[in-house]
Amino acid sequence: GVVLVLSGFQNPLRSELRAAAAAMGAQYRPQWGPDCTHLVCAFSRTPKAAQARQLGGVLVGPEWIWECQRRGRRLPCGPYLLDGSASSSSEGEEPEDAPPP
Repeated sequence: GVVLVLSGFQNPLRSELRAAAAAMGAQYRPQWGPDCTHLVCAFSRTPKAAQARQLGGVLVGPEWIWECQRRGRRLPCGPYLLDGSASSSSEGEEPEDAPPP
């Protein structure tokens, strides 16, 4: 499943992102750790983003959470990746050219 960390967001947006992700079954961590899979960030050039990138995390923008929520399912990270993110960590996701459901 998705274990995410948020970076660069202030409340109320931070709380809204966290609540939306949790409602879809994601787990939240305040800091990056070994079980984390995704960093949802406002800016890709932060110490937290560098740490997540170095440890193989997937860096996505907040649009990924909003679009997953809107469509009611987990979407591939590809269109929402921030620069330098390891797309190889997104195993089990649909390929980029998957037809729409």
